[in-house]
Amino acid sequence: MPFADTSLRDEYAAAVERVAGRVLDALRGGGGPAAPARPDDGAPPSGAALPGGPGPTGEPALTGDPRDPGLTGEPSPTRAELAAVRILGPDAFAPGLLDGRAPDAATALVVAQALDMFPSTGTTAAAATAADTRPEAALVTAWRDRATAQLLTRAGAPTTPAAAVTAEHVPGAVPGPGELGWPRWSVMMAQLSSLALPGLDGPVHELARRNDLALARGAVRSMLRRDHRTAARLARWLARTGSDGVPARLDLAPVLDRIRAAGDGSARSALEVAIAERMLKGVPA
Repeated sequence: MPFADTSLRDEYAAAVERVAGRVLDALRGGGGPAAPARPDDGAPPSGAALPGGPGPTGEPALTGDPRDPGLTGEPSPTRAELAAVRILGPDAFAPGLLDGRAPDAATALVVAQALDMFPSTGTTAAAATAADTRPEAALVTAWRDRATAQLLTRAGAPTTPAAAVTAEHVPGAVPGPGELGWPRWSVMMAQLSSLALPGLDGPVHELARRNDLALARGAVRSMLRRDHRTAARLARWLARTGSDGVPARLDLAPVLDRIRAAGDGSARSALEVAIAERMLKGVPA
């Protein structure tokens, strides 16, 4: 029913904002797990950017059931919150990665649970083309899933065989601006912004480094169109290419200031801006 669908969409959208806000709180707390506990919890654990409460860094290898509150210090995340973790993908690990640390084990527990509940569809670009849909969407999903699975593996999280295969499998090549045209390509790269994190590198990052001018053009175009979230995501890529030694094509500080002042005010957009700013300042080796 339309009303039920609307209610469900609203619930999931609110969960994405809530989880993005927790990751943002952790990031602003110094790059490590520092999110507040839920209002009905006791004292916050020393962990956690995500629902389910990631614990302190340097924890031993994961054991036990990630749905057990005893492992996380907080109640099990809801289905909507797990969907939100799935949507954020690699950004769930952003606070630790931006602090120069490996993915933490307790965050990985929640991410593993999200992947288990919402597995990858396995749709390929070829299948998307055959279905008469844009193959870029399938590539975006495949590359995001691979990055999430790789970080999960590095954290020592127990994964399903499918997730292990996802971590190893290299998706098809992302087309460049010469093939798609720089406006369409920049939108696709904005959708891949969660790959623009320290600790992740590969063909998509090399593509960004080679085409930083197209990224800058896309960021300016998005600002002119008042599409501030896309602009923030492209600024994040430019911050990443800059950290890789690529000369700046755009002065990002005023761009990020403008997005913060005139953007949509969402936690998700604020997270994109915060990650870009952290990379501009440099990431500990």
